[in-house]
Amino acid sequence: MRRCRSLNPVLLGAILVLSLLGNDFAFSQETTPTTPATASASTEELAAGALERGPWKVATLRERDGIRNGPEYRGGTIHYPVGASTSLPIMVICPGFQASEGSVRPWGRFLASHGIVTMTIGTNRPNVMPIARGRALLDGIETVRAEQGREGSPLKGRLDGERAGVAGWSMGGGGAQHAAMLDPTLKGVVAMVPWQPLIRFEHPVPVLILAGDKDEIASTRKHARPHFDSTPKTTPRLLYEVRGGGHFLPSSPENHQAEIGAITLAWVKTFVEGDDRYLEVLEKRPATASIYELELPGRKNEESDESEPAEVPTGSGTGC
Repeated sequence: MRRCRSLNPVLLGAILVLSLLGNDFAFSQETTPTTPATASASTEELAAGALERGPWKVATLRERDGIRNGPEYRGGTIHYPVGASTSLPIMVICPGFQASEGSVRPWGRFLASHGIVTMTIGTNRPNVMPIARGRALLDGIETVRAEQGREGSPLKGRLDGERAGVAGWSMGGGGAQHAAMLDPTLKGVVAMVPWQPLIRFEHPVPVLILAGDKDEIASTRKHARPHFDSTPKTTPRLLYEVRGGGHFLPSSPENHQAEIGAITLAWVKTFVEGDDRYLEVLEKRPATASIYELELPGRKNEESDESEPAEVPTGSGTGC
């Protein structure tokens, strides 16, 4: 039987912090929203708006409200924009090793405030590997899709189940990559400081990889860079390494001058929602970037760094 390698002390310390994060990083849900932006918004207005909480008031649904209890995950919250139009896109987000659903809820509130129905999920066990988190993310999508036809749901008739994407933090980011391998019909992936060595993620799903140059748990060299380099050149891909960013850089969309939130939103808007107006937001290199490599096959691509690709191991192990 293959035995997992020991977790390093830095990771063990991080686990405790992650497990305690819960709701510490929260957007106020009491704020009165402004009028939602229209299709006439300029690129400058879109870029400025992406740095902030969106215009929609956010409400939530949980299992006690009647949503499906998926077998591949443990507990979840659907965050949705109140009063937004029909055909809403879907995102599902998974936390990292030993972390709770609460650690990624700030992203649920943030994306929902910009018109994207977003489910944050927990895992059946806090120490499950990335592949299990990938299955959990896909199961979460099924839960959100089920709201389209559920009697009494405020989302009944308002969802576009075909426009769905996934995101995750740390092992959850590795899980998001696995989800794209399992279901290449997904529209977008956001892998936040993804932890998953030894796997080549050769899938067609547009992928944003967030990394931090100070991350000692899932370093760019061992994780984010191999993920990016193994992505086919025919797949839209972006490696955004944040200057001074550590493994906790995704704890809130507001971190690092809110640029991680803005770029994540622009990626989801472009590829999951299908709003090409956000392409110009992606094409502008953030001030916080130490690496910003954007490749959009068949599209205009102005911002890119040249750097040596890391060697990508070809083994099939999952690590731990």
